[in-house]
Amino acid sequence: MRKVLLHVVFFLIVAGDLAGELFQLEKLDYIFKPLIMVWIAGFFLFYSRNVDRKVVQFAVFAFLFSWFGDILLMFGNDKFLFFVLGLAAFLVAQIIYMNLFLHTINLSGKKPFLKKRPFWLIAYIAYGLIIYILLFEQLDAILRVAVFVYMLALLGMSVMALNRFGNGHPISFSLVFFGSVLFVLSDTMIAINKFLVTIPYEGIFVMVTYIGAQYLIMTGLLKQYE
Repeated sequence: MRKVLLHVVFFLIVAGDLAGELFQLEKLDYIFKPLIMVWIAGFFLFYSRNVDRKVVQFAVFAFLFSWFGDILLMFGNDKFLFFVLGLAAFLVAQIIYMNLFLHTINLSGKKPFLKKRPFWLIAYIAYGLIIYILLFEQLDAILRVAVFVYMLALLGMSVMALNRFGNGHPISFSLVFFGSVLFVLSDTMIAINKFLVTIPYEGIFVMVTYIGAQYLIMTGLLKQYE
């Protein structure tokens, strides 16, 4: 019953944020968007009693820097500095997620999936190259470096999520991996919309995929230790 009530609260937060995006009401965005990661971190901590302590620490810091990124990117359309700082916050979050997923692999004592199937990396390399080439001419010298570094971290996070295959609870793997894919899609849409072409209802699509990503990763980590 407690979980149901907590998820009702989460639904209201998400609905409030999406309403703000849909109707372009900044006040709703300012109220509800910061609460998304607060709820995700709070829910995770509440049910993390059986979770490895280092996993909890990594997760909390990843959620925290994601929260910083959310706050900064809310002002990114008006001030470019906030966009860059938001990108930096999410860069840190992606690096923490990479280390978190690697730690869960090490805890399993099994070989990482990509050590046995490295050819899966080709799909990530191809995707990264295609998106970067499309964006390249629209970026100045500084952004070319910043976007390249962030893309490496973002795809590296998803690669490490894939690397968990066969190293723990299969549902945990599925949740975390598909969460990582949604994260890649969300950030790709932000980049395409900002630098290449306007995406209709971009705010809705970005937030749905982003919220889904963070929620799936969080629940996947909890599932690993049930």
